[in-house]
Amino acid sequence: MGGILAVVSHPDDETFGCGGTLALHAEESRVLCLTCNPRSRKGELERACGALGLREPIVFEADNVDASRELVKRVADVVVAERPRIVITHLPFDYHADHRAAYDVVKEAIEWAAHTTTYKKPCLVERLLLMEINTLLPSPHVLVDVSETMSKKRAAIAAHESQLAKLQWGYYQRFSDEKAGLRGAQGNCRYAEAFSEESLARNGPFYETKATRNLLR
Repeated sequence: MGGILAVVSHPDDETFGCGGTLALHAEESRVLCLTCNPRSRKGELERACGALGLREPIVFEADNVDASRELVKRVADVVVAERPRIVITHLPFDYHADHRAAYDVVKEAIEWAAHTTTYKKPCLVERLLLMEINTLLPSPHVLVDVSETMSKKRAAIAAHESQLAKLQWGYYQRFSDEKAGLRGAQGNCRYAEAFSEESLARNGPFYETKATRNLLR
């Protein structure tokens, strides 16, 4: 099994939502981006992933996130190919419609990726973490200390030039730093990223692994 797969709606979501965490686990992390509109943002995403120390991202060059069966299957295919232990994606109550749709797609794709009737080598994801970008979590379940990778996150933010240009008074940079500082104060560290953890069903009739013999492993 692999490490972390971040499934995001747009280039820049990977950095603002979980860039520090991905940089901490750079050798075991990868980004799947569901849209790329305009196409020039693909270069920004690649540069941001480079700043975080990540491999080249997987990019679906759609204009928006359409929660279709076809997209669910494409995401499930990536999950099976990458075999992550942890998937990170958006909140179901995020302000952005594409983010909410991405959550629905990812939740369904994780289920299908584990089906023995769908894949010869299914992948049972262990944990689903939901990140905050501009919509904040009221009570995070997980805080990741990203103090040592915050400089990489800032460099990755700088790579998303087209988005930063929309609000030239520095909203995105300031919001990112203030949010990380807030979560750091909660986590007794300098900077942190916050996540909600969502439980995943393991008892479906088509799952290869359904029962556990030890709750401590």
